[in-house]
Amino acid sequence: MAPDRLQRVADQVYRLEDRFVNLYVLDLGKIVLVDTGTRKAEDHIRQGLRELGKEVEDIAVLLLTHHHVDHVGTAVVWKRESRAEVDLHRIDAPVAAKRERRRTHGVEARMKVVAAFMGLFTPFMRGPPLETDRLLDGGEVLDILGWPVEVIHAPGHTLGSCAFYAREAGILFAGDAVNGRRGTPEPPIAMEDVAASRDSFRKLTALNAPLLLPGHGSPVRRG
Repeated sequence: MAPDRLQRVADQVYRLEDRFVNLYVLDLGKIVLVDTGTRKAEDHIRQGLRELGKEVEDIAVLLLTHHHVDHVGTAVVWKRESRAEVDLHRIDAPVAAKRERRRTHGVEARMKVVAAFMGLFTPFMRGPPLETDRLLDGGEVLDILGWPVEVIHAPGHTLGSCAFYAREAGILFAGDAVNGRRGTPEPPIAMEDVAASRDSFRKLTALNAPLLLPGHGSPVRRG
């Protein structure tokens, strides 16, 4: 029997680890994916859906925190197979659609290595163009299958990075604006705008969300 792919992190919310990146599955009757992993995550997501007794056709919404290929890698698959709605900030949408390219920068030695690594391997991970259905600006409150979800523009890691705050549930999906690799909130280690990234990190951590779910690393629970 294959091991369980999904880790329950809250009521109706599951974490799926795709190698070095997290994506989150919300079972709200229909399925919401917060980010979609790398292109290699497809089989893992299908297995996770089966664990919930769901089918690909149950995927209704893709909430994408930013345009990087390790977060949007399977989005085209679910958009095609289930006609899932793709939500992404309007600043990152042209990059996901392959109409624009941007450089990632690092500061300090470790970050420069990461930025160089991303630049070297991104072409091999890149998928087909992804068109956005709902362009986000930040500040709006979305009705996601009955869940009110606040869109927080958190630029820096990418210029259009967003976090999604389900305030009533006490869950902040931080994407890569907050890193959780060491089990505590840390700033990202590669970014398109260093100063904006620091500001966004402070803004998100100041929310003191009971449960912070990062794009990389472990869930961070307040207290």
